[in-house]
Amino acid sequence: MKFTTSFAALAFAAVAQLVSAAPTNIARDVWDPKVTFPTTGSVLESGQTVTVTWDLSQKPAEVTNSIGRVVLNWGNIESPVILAENFPLTDGHVDIVVPRVYTRSDYSLTLC
Repeated sequence: MKFTTSFAALAFAAVAQLVSAAPTNIARDVWDPKVTFPTTGSVLESGQTVTVTWDLSQKPAEVTNSIGRVVLNWGNIESPVILAENFPLTDGHVDIVVPRVYTRSDYSLTLC
C-alpha cells in the first residue's frame, strides 16, 4: 500500500511539472464554423454531388488546424461515415457524394 501511495504522488508531481512547463503565451484559436448548406430540412439523394458550405465570417486571423472533415451521423451509431477529409477549412466549401443510405429523418453532418 505504501508503494502505491508513493507512486501516485510521484506521478502527480511529474504531471504537475509538465503542466507548469507548458508555455502560456501561445494563443489558441477555437473556430467552429456554422454549416450554411445543407440545412435542417434539406433533402439529399443518394449518389448526388452536393457542395457543403460553411460561414467564414468568424474565421480567426490565424487558423492553427485548417484541415477539415465532413462526417455523416444518424441515430446512435458509433462509427459515422466520413464523406470528405483533408480539405482546407478556409475554403468555405467542399463537394461530397451522398452515400447510398436508407431514407431517414435524423441524418446530420458534422464539420470538424
